[in-house]
Amino acid sequence: MRAVLPTVNEQHRTGPVLTHLKAAPPPWNAWDIPGWREDSRLRTFYTYFLHPNVGLDLAEERRLLARDRAYAERLRTSLEHLLEQQPADLGTWHSITSHDLQFRSEGEMYGYLLDLHAYFFGDRPTPPEDPDPDRPFPPPHWSYWSRFVR
Repeated sequence: MRAVLPTVNEQHRTGPVLTHLKAAPPPWNAWDIPGWREDSRLRTFYTYFLHPNVGLDLAEERRLLARDRAYAERLRTSLEHLLEQQPADLGTWHSITSHDLQFRSEGEMYGYLLDLHAYFFGDRPTPPEDPDPDRPFPPPHWSYWSRFVR
Protein backbone atom coordinates (compact mmCIF):
# COMPACT_ATOMS: atom_id res chain seq x y z
CA MET A 1 0.00 0.00 0.00
CA ARG A 2 1.34 3.45 -0.98
CA ALA A 3 1.16 6.48 1.28
CA VAL A 4 -0.61 9.47 -0.18
CA LEU A 5 1.20 12.71 0.51
CA PRO A 6 -0.81 15.91 0.72
CA THR A 7 -0.26 18.30 -2.15
CA VAL A 8 0.38 21.99 -1.71
CA ASN A 9 -2.24 24.21 -3.21
CA GLU A 10 -0.52 27.45 -4.22
CA GLN A 11 -3.78 29.39 -4.23
CA HIS A 12 -4.69 28.47 -0.66
CA ARG A 13 -1.51 28.53 1.37
CA THR A 14 -1.83 27.66 5.00
CA GLY A 15 -0.50 29.98 7.65
CA PRO A 16 -0.70 33.72 8.08
CA VAL A 17 0.71 36.06 5.49
CA LEU A 18 2.67 38.75 7.27
CA THR A 19 2.23 41.63 4.87
CA HIS A 20 2.34 44.28 7.58
CA LEU A 21 5.94 43.49 8.49
CA LYS A 22 8.50 45.34 6.45
CA ALA A 23 12.23 45.24 6.61
CA ALA A 24 13.87 48.30 8.10
CA PRO A 25 15.33 50.59 5.47
CA PRO A 26 19.09 50.44 5.15
CA PRO A 27 20.90 53.06 7.21
CA TRP A 28 21.47 56.35 5.45
CA ASN A 29 24.98 57.35 4.43
CA ALA A 30 26.65 59.96 2.29
CA TRP A 31 26.44 57.82 -0.85
CA ASP A 32 22.73 58.70 -0.90
CA ILE A 33 23.52 62.39 -1.49
CA PRO A 34 22.85 63.25 -5.16
CA GLY A 35 26.16 63.72 -6.97
CA TRP A 36 28.29 62.20 -4.20
CA ARG A 37 29.46 59.24 -6.30
CA GLU A 38 30.17 61.21 -9.45
CA ASP A 39 31.84 64.36 -8.12
CA SER A 40 34.97 64.24 -5.99
CA ARG A 41 34.80 68.02 -5.59
CA LEU A 42 31.38 67.65 -3.94
CA ARG A 43 32.76 64.99 -1.58
CA THR A 44 35.68 67.29 -0.72
CA PHE A 45 33.29 70.16 -0.04
CA TYR A 46 31.22 68.19 2.46
CA THR A 47 34.28 66.63 4.07
CA TYR A 48 36.14 69.91 4.67
CA PHE A 49 33.84 72.91 4.42
CA LEU A 50 33.07 72.93 8.13
CA HIS A 51 36.30 71.48 9.44
CA PRO A 52 37.65 73.85 12.11
CA ASN A 53 41.30 73.18 11.20
CA VAL A 54 40.90 73.17 7.42
CA GLY A 55 37.74 75.19 6.83
CA LEU A 56 37.12 76.25 3.28
CA ASP A 57 36.79 79.95 2.67
CA LEU A 58 33.05 80.16 2.01
CA ALA A 59 33.36 83.53 0.27
CA GLU A 60 35.90 82.03 -2.14
CA GLU A 61 33.70 78.97 -2.63
CA ARG A 62 30.80 81.28 -3.52
CA ARG A 63 32.95 82.97 -6.20
CA LEU A 64 33.94 79.55 -7.59
CA LEU A 65 30.27 78.55 -7.77
CA ALA A 66 29.55 81.63 -9.88
CA ARG A 67 32.19 80.50 -12.39
CA ASP A 68 31.33 76.78 -12.52
CA ARG A 69 27.58 76.47 -13.10
CA ALA A 70 27.62 72.65 -13.41
CA TYR A 71 29.28 72.21 -10.01
CA ALA A 72 27.01 74.87 -8.52
CA GLU A 73 23.95 72.95 -9.71
CA ARG A 74 25.28 69.68 -8.21
CA LEU A 75 25.95 71.42 -4.89
CA ARG A 76 22.51 73.05 -4.93
CA THR A 77 20.83 69.71 -5.64
CA SER A 78 22.73 67.98 -2.86
CA LEU A 79 22.00 70.72 -0.30
CA GLU A 80 18.31 70.77 -1.24
CA HIS A 81 18.17 66.98 -0.92
CA LEU A 82 19.68 67.17 2.57
CA LEU A 83 17.31 69.97 3.60
CA GLU A 84 14.19 68.29 2.21
CA GLN A 85 14.90 64.74 3.42
CA GLN A 86 16.88 65.57 6.59
CA PRO A 87 18.30 62.04 6.57
CA ALA A 88 21.40 62.51 8.75
CA ASP A 89 21.58 62.62 12.51
CA LEU A 90 24.51 64.20 14.34
CA GLY A 91 26.47 60.95 14.43
CA THR A 92 26.07 60.34 10.71
CA TRP A 93 27.01 63.93 9.91
CA HIS A 94 30.12 63.57 12.04
CA SER A 95 31.09 60.43 10.11
CA ILE A 96 30.73 62.29 6.80
CA THR A 97 32.62 65.41 7.80
CA SER A 98 35.17 63.72 10.11
CA HIS A 99 34.88 66.45 12.71
CA ASP A 100 32.51 67.98 15.19
CA LEU A 101 31.34 71.57 15.03
CA GLN A 102 29.47 71.27 18.28
CA PHE A 103 26.00 71.12 16.80
CA ARG A 104 23.65 70.55 19.73
CA SER A 105 20.78 69.11 17.68
CA GLU A 106 19.79 68.06 14.19
CA GLY A 107 17.65 71.21 14.04
CA GLU A 108 20.70 73.38 14.61
CA MET A 109 22.68 71.40 12.02
CA TYR A 110 19.98 71.69 9.36
CA GLY A 111 19.50 75.37 10.24
CA TYR A 112 23.19 75.89 9.47
CA LEU A 113 22.82 74.06 6.14
CA LEU A 114 19.78 76.21 5.34
CA ASP A 115 21.79 79.37 6.04
CA LEU A 116 24.61 77.99 3.89
CA HIS A 117 22.14 77.34 1.04
CA ALA A 118 20.81 80.90 1.40
CA TYR A 119 24.36 82.27 1.27
CA PHE A 120 25.38 80.31 -1.83
CA PHE A 121 22.11 80.41 -3.77
CA GLY A 122 19.83 82.93 -2.09
CA ASP A 123 20.01 86.49 -0.88
CA ARG A 124 22.03 86.04 2.33
CA PRO A 125 24.92 88.53 2.12
CA THR A 126 27.24 86.92 4.69
CA PRO A 127 28.27 83.33 5.34
CA PRO A 128 26.72 81.61 8.35
CA GLU A 129 28.63 81.72 11.61
CA ASP A 130 30.16 78.50 12.89
CA PRO A 131 28.57 77.32 16.13
CA ASP A 132 30.43 78.64 19.17
CA PRO A 133 31.92 75.62 20.96
CA ASP A 134 31.97 77.56 24.26
CA ARG A 135 28.26 78.41 24.33
CA PRO A 136 26.35 76.86 27.22
CA PHE A 137 24.55 73.58 26.73
CA PRO A 138 20.75 73.77 26.66
CA PRO A 139 18.79 72.12 29.47
CA PRO A 140 18.58 68.31 29.10
CA HIS A 141 14.86 68.34 28.29
CA TRP A 142 15.49 70.72 25.36
CA SER A 143 17.86 68.35 23.59
CA TYR A 144 15.51 65.40 24.12
CA TRP A 145 12.47 67.11 22.60
CA SER A 146 14.48 68.82 19.87
CA ARG A 147 14.86 65.40 18.22
CA PHE A 148 11.19 65.59 17.22
CA VAL A 149 11.26 69.13 15.80
CA ARG A 150 12.25 69.43 12.18
